[in-house]
Amino acid sequence: MSDSSRSSFFGANAARTGHFEATGPLAVKRARWKFAPSTPATTRNTPAIHDGVLFANFDNDNLYALDLAKGKELWSVRVGGTAPESLSNPMVAQGLLFVVGGGHCHAVDLDTHALRWSVSCDSEATSSPIVVDDDVYVGTRLGGVVAIDARTGTERWRVQLRCGGSVQSAVSVTREHVIVGTRQDFTEGHLVALDRATGTEHWSVKAGAMSHSGAPAINGSTVYALSGMGKRLRALHLASGKQRWTYETRGALWGTPAVADGVVCFTGDHSILHALDEKTGKERWSVTLDKSPAATVSPAIAGGIVYMGAGNTVYAWTLQDGTERWRWKAPHRVTTAPLIADGTVYVGCDRAVIALA
Repeated sequence: MSDSSRSSFFGANAARTGHFEATGPLAVKRARWKFAPSTPATTRNTPAIHDGVLFANFDNDNLYALDLAKGKELWSVRVGGTAPESLSNPMVAQGLLFVVGGGHCHAVDLDTHALRWSVSCDSEATSSPIVVDDDVYVGTRLGGVVAIDARTGTERWRVQLRCGGSVQSAVSVTREHVIVGTRQDFTEGHLVALDRATGTEHWSVKAGAMSHSGAPAINGSTVYALSGMGKRLRALHLASGKQRWTYETRGALWGTPAVADGVVCFTGDHSILHALDEKTGKERWSVTLDKSPAATVSPAIAGGIVYMGAGNTVYAWTLQDGTERWRWKAPHRVTTAPLIADGTVYVGCDRAVIALA
């Protein structure tokens, strides 16, 4: 199964483990470059990288293509609606740029910069698409999931989830499953597994509300899901949805867990980064942050290091024991999960995208 491994995007892979097959910087003294739109705007979505170009969207409804080496704008495209709104996390595959905005899943041709196709999700869709092989999978705010032919925009299947609620989280995919999180309100929601080929429901379990910045993380035979105001990380069997273990915190949880080398990392509004043993759910270490991370922030892992932003600071810790390797003061509040490629960490802030190396 190909998941566009030549590209880097939110969650690092189709299973959204947040584990990048790359190395990040072991020390940072300065930003290599910073890009900000000419009119002030905020980005809340992790950029995507493909073939020397970084793609970043801002809440002015524009998505910018930047030269990866210098951060200079190459071109931009408007893919939002009639009013400013946050777009989804973008990704690139098969010569197309995929992003949700203005209630549609869009495919933009990288050669012509023109819109190849758009498929309606609903008027407020924000779920981030994932491309695996020839298909795009995306959730809808009205509680559905759509599979689309990546090249033509033809719908393969569309299902309405029986549990109700809204699919605002990013979609995660394995060889056989499509996994999504839903929310009815701030506390109630489900985790649902669908058949990748047909959209038939395999299982659905109550797992708490999953936010629009989150996604299930799938590692091996286990699904890891954060439950928002439910204040829990749940580890579930991929095949059945049965609970393996659960870990409760004192604050709301958001974003997406990052999983690698037997460790699961996650955060929330209680200003703590947790690192648990993947098999037992027991805490290995935790660090208290100077400020609570933004609700759109998640950790990422690369080369045995955990990277994450909180407040105006970007941090790096050793995965196995939580030793701080470095911290860097950003000019604005960090608002996205890190993207890691070729020894560089890319993060979005309230007014800019920054490359740290």
